[in-house]
Amino acid sequence: MKALLAEPGFLAPSGTIGADISYLLAVVFTVLFLIAWGMAKKSQGTRHHKLILVSMVSMIIYFVGYYYARSLGVLSFEGREGFGGPDDIYENIFKPVLITHLSLVVLGMILAFYMLSQGFRASTKVGGEYLLKDGELKVSPRKFKIVMFTIMGCWILMQVILLATRENPLGASIAYALIFATVALVVSLEKLIEKLLPDGANRHRVLGRVTMVIYALILITSTATYLMLYYIYPLKS
Repeated sequence: MKALLAEPGFLAPSGTIGADISYLLAVVFTVLFLIAWGMAKKSQGTRHHKLILVSMVSMIIYFVGYYYARSLGVLSFEGREGFGGPDDIYENIFKPVLITHLSLVVLGMILAFYMLSQGFRASTKVGGEYLLKDGELKVSPRKFKIVMFTIMGCWILMQVILLATRENPLGASIAYALIFATVALVVSLEKLIEKLLPDGANRHRVLGRVTMVIYALILITSTATYLMLYYIYPLKS
């Protein structure tokens, strides 16, 4: 699979198939999320839910493709993987943009799953159509603890894998630690969100707008990263 994704791409002269596909999928799921958001604003709940599910499938494929093509951007913490520009551009522009992009992707994926789950919990089906229902919506303390322990277990497993498979895992270890810390932070904010937005329907609407902004930023940073890697500062053969 890695060999195939490393083959020359079709969007940029120095791009790869993996990078091109992951970028196109980033465009696709961002557009799909925006369309789904428009459906929600028109009270087309069932169509909104179905399109969100399709969007999340494309997002997961993107996430997997990005992992194989760029190791989730972790390679850039270990060296100038794929970047052919000057050191100052790499440190002051490319790397901050990539870190921002990576953080937004993780945050966006978490919010997408959260919004999907929260949307079903905050809605009811009336006449075959999903409609948001007003009322307090909370996660039980037991479920909250299970999720937090699961995140911690996944992080520990990842550290063990890195130690077993890499000679110098420090850079990747820090990168993945940041990813799991972001996941844990967002999940822990659930209790704060419940206090600030106790009504499930209102919470879904407010966080839906925030999620759309994040996905727009993901597309912007993804485009900037792609252009710097494969158009502006490609590796010289």
